[in-house]
Amino acid sequence: MYISNWDEFQKAAIDIYVASPEQTRYVHTFHRGNGELVLKVTDDRTNIKYKTNQMTDLKKFISLNSDLMLQMMSKGPIEEDTIMAEATEQAPKAAPSKTKATAPKQAPKGKKGKKRR
Repeated sequence: MYISNWDEFQKAAIDIYVASPEQTRYVHTFHRGNGELVLKVTDDRTNIKYKTNQMTDLKKFISLNSDLMLQMMSKGPIEEDTIMAEATEQAPKAAPSKTKATAPKQAPKGKKGKKRR
């Protein structure tokens, strides 16, 4: 069944995934001939589709992809402050090094060209 309203499609797609995450499949196809993007979400019992040929719907499509990927990773929307706090907590603290950092030595460059015999 095709859904013509994007908000209804997005809500229905997320609801289908939340109801049965193991069986849900999400497929998108692009038809170059007529420039249509078709999105399909199914769990073998419920099948919903959304078709568009508008470039403005591309950002909505990307947003839906990221929302579903976050759901598939079992994480909700993440705030940037949370990411930074977790990164600083998990980062190992390095002891100050007493050795001087030097650049790696380079091998001498040879002559280029043909060898003479």
